[in-house]
Amino acid sequence: MQRDKVQRLLGLAARAGGVAFGEGAAEDSVRSKRARLAVVAADASDNTKKRLGDKCAFYGVRLIELGDRYELGGCMGKDFAVAAAVTNAGLAKEILKQYESRDGE
Repeated sequence: MQRDKVQRLLGLAARAGGVAFGEGAAEDSVRSKRARLAVVAADASDNTKKRLGDKCAFYGVRLIELGDRYELGGCMGKDFAVAAAVTNAGLAKEILKQYESRDGE
């Protein structure tokens, strides 16, 4: 399943130091134009999704929704994460590729 590949790639990005964890860090990363991809948990609050979504739209960063907060955090070695931003361009591109091919299943 492609979802597993997306999660493994997120874990790889986190281990490589290419992820900003948490709502504030993700927003700051998008605002400072370091983020190449933003990820939000499906169970994040509507306010969090809107705020991060608006920032991503303004700065031209792709936003994807993946799993719940425990699943998202777990794949990156954390207890939970509501939002994260991938700053590594190569890994962000591969994550998007796998995420989009997952949508077709």
